[in-house]
Amino acid sequence: MSTRYGITFSGLTLAAGAGVFCGVVPLGYAAMLAAVFTNPALLVALPGALVLGALAGLLVAYGTRNAIRPRMAQRYRRFVAAGLIAMPGFFFIGRIEDFTSSPEPSRWAIGFILCCGLAGIVVHYRWRKRLTLEQHARRAAENRAQQHTTVA
Repeated sequence: MSTRYGITFSGLTLAAGAGVFCGVVPLGYAAMLAAVFTNPALLVALPGALVLGALAGLLVAYGTRNAIRPRMAQRYRRFVAAGLIAMPGFFFIGRIEDFTSSPEPSRWAIGFILCCGLAGIVVHYRWRKRLTLEQHARRAAENRAQQHTTVA
């Protein structure tokens, strides 16, 4: 179901998901750095996270080969790199509460992640609006030029 400027609910949902993704990864890395100083035994999960990230990257690359830029060069290498970068952040985000005696860091982390999701929605909305307005202006200019040439 399309709304104004061609913005769809699925597009907004995907944009929010991308924003949440971009918010979780740095907080997960901050939690991983906190684990280095407070509980180094948790770092045992890091190699497993890297392997799982590489496998997830391969699966996503294979699953999206026809949907997202079908001729993308080095698709598998890029998606594996993204998985290697992102997965450790996802593994350690759940450990934020283990590093402090207060639940406040978890609340701030959730707030930050939700704000990143909202920022993803705003960026998607503005991008679609700008793209649609540029297309309308281009079509209007083409129509005016065509009418001008047929009249003259």
